[in-house]
Amino acid sequence: MSVEEKCSTHQRRRRALSVDEQCQLLARHGIKFEQCCREDAKHFLKDNTYFFKLKAFDNNFVRDDKGTYLNLDFAYLKDLSTIDFEFRVLILRMTGDIEHALRVRFNNLLSQVNEDGYQVIRDYEDEQAKYYEKNGRIYDSDSCYQQSVYTKGMIDKFLKDKPVWLFWETCTFSNLIRCYRSFLTHRRFQDVTYSLLYGVRLLRNAASHHNCLLIPSQEDIKRTEDLDKLLKVFLPDSKESAKTLKLAETDPLIHDFACVLIAHINLVQSIGMRSGVVKQIELFIKRMRRHYDWYHNSESVHDHLTQQFDAIELLLTRAIEFNQMRDDEVLSEYQKDLLRQPYRRPVRRGPRRASKRARERQQPPAQNIALYSAKGTELKQG
Repeated sequence: MSVEEKCSTHQRRRRALSVDEQCQLLARHGIKFEQCCREDAKHFLKDNTYFFKLKAFDNNFVRDDKGTYLNLDFAYLKDLSTIDFEFRVLILRMTGDIEHALRVRFNNLLSQVNEDGYQVIRDYEDEQAKYYEKNGRIYDSDSCYQQSVYTKGMIDKFLKDKPVWLFWETCTFSNLIRCYRSFLTHRRFQDVTYSLLYGVRLLRNAASHHNCLLIPSQEDIKRTEDLDKLLKVFLPDSKESAKTLKLAETDPLIHDFACVLIAHINLVQSIGMRSGVVKQIELFIKRMRRHYDWYHNSESVHDHLTQQFDAIELLLTRAIEFNQMRDDEVLSEYQKDLLRQPYRRPVRRGPRRASKRARERQQPPAQNIALYSAKGTELKQG
């Protein structure tokens, strides 16, 4: 590394600032301490969060050409970081419900096909071993079983001959999804919520690691085709719904949160769990609306945050309405598609028809067909 590169690296490094210095830095960037005084700001930075996390939320607010914020008060950052925390708590509640409900569904499907619970794991481990081998790695099947003081006893008892129930109790959410996919494939089941589980996993992991959610993202998303279809059933036909549908195609947070809501609606059958989430949603919406005007001011707030807030509120409001209609048994047949349970694809009987590509290969080229037809005509005339 050259001297210039070393100097550049050294300049990029920043020392830890005291709380007083943190507030001074914010003030130099144009952040005001009017709606939240400086002393309250210091207490918030010491007791509720830390500077690096709070500073991330300032990317939602407008700056001038010199990098100075326009009409940004510390109170906005304080409020937005609190909403973000409450949002993560709600997401963890819902994704925890989904993870439990997925195990319940898995168990019910096993009962339908009279599985013993051991072949499912053997099939899954065979698939994983082939995948690892293809990528030049060795698969350690025992590593899927997360050992702790709460699981060691059952692992020691069942690890030599593994049932799927041991796997459920000790695996990660990622491995649970992979094992469920393996089961669906081998037993010819279709589950409309399966493709949503990857968005659920991404948002669950982000929330559990305390990542800031309400910040701009430059990442492209891999759209979930089933989500596009299900959201059109879930949301009423309106201008606001059209905006949310569009945002779900491009914004990772709205895409993944929509996956969580639809998966929760489809998977969670317990009335108690659903009503508990509805109460938590109502409290969160009330909290999110507390300073509505702060986040709908285009002079100081970027459009993406306003759009995210509107989309989240619409999705949550619709979730409350849908659950009420479900409990009252007034859902239309169209809306009931969101509740569709897994079904087994029919097994083909008799000889299998060749694929379109195979049939095309068997046909002679078009010019030869014309030649054969001409020859056939000549023979008939002769």
